[in-house]
Amino acid sequence: MMMFQFKQIFLFILMIKLSTTEDHFPRVLTKTYNQTWNLSSTAILTCHVRNLGEHHVTWFKFDPLTSSSYPLAVGKELFTTDKRFSISSYSTSTKDSHWTLEIYQLNPFDEGTYLCKIANRRASVSVAIHLHIQIPMILFPSYLYVEPGTNVKLNCSIFIDNLNNESLLSNLNWHFVSNQFNKTKPDDVHIRKKLLNNGLTSSLMIHHAQPYHSGIWTCVYKRQRRTTKLVVEKDASKRQRISALLSNNSNRRFASIHALFLFHIFFLDYCNKLFFV
Repeated sequence: MMMFQFKQIFLFILMIKLSTTEDHFPRVLTKTYNQTWNLSSTAILTCHVRNLGEHHVTWFKFDPLTSSSYPLAVGKELFTTDKRFSISSYSTSTKDSHWTLEIYQLNPFDEGTYLCKIANRRASVSVAIHLHIQIPMILFPSYLYVEPGTNVKLNCSIFIDNLNNESLLSNLNWHFVSNQFNKTKPDDVHIRKKLLNNGLTSSLMIHHAQPYHSGIWTCVYKRQRRTTKLVVEKDASKRQRISALLSNNSNRRFASIHALFLFHIFFLDYCNKLFFV
């Protein structure tokens, strides 16, 4: 009888202790959110924590290929050898602290889901931050008016410092919304992709364009979109001259942006070698 009462008292004390421990376990006040940063910029991912105490904030990156996460940092100690990553923190009160994961010189492979997590054997709290990388993207011409039977060519270009990953190439696609009520699927459409320096150009070609090719043609790279309005109709000579002017302006703008981007990549590479080697 005494042994039974002792066990009940022990279990009661243990439940109180566990309850007290859970009440004082750290909380992550940051909610799941999306962040979009430009290529080669610096991403700043922040996690607001309350009652951290003796626990540690751990940063993970989720790998969709293996459906698992690998650690980047525990506390202020980095687990990655990549010098582009850094950890910092500051407190706004005795209970609240803010932990920041910074990623310099962003590249397309940095895109993904990052986890800010606090855990021990009894409890775990975390928040997911979805990082998206936006890259320079151009589609020209943006407007095009042609006579039926004309050959049409649309060029969509993206600029990435590293194009060795085939998944990046396969993510550049075309979509079409027809002006026709019957939404006839266009034929005689061919797509070619070409690598040039640090850019990938996808050319959409329509042989002998017909009115059912008229509509909105959209070039899509992940979450980014660029559109062209194509109108195929008779007596389009006036509109064609306007389209030619727009196309020439687009070509000049494309060449200028391409040259500026190449200089930008060269400058960032120089800075990277200067400061991170």
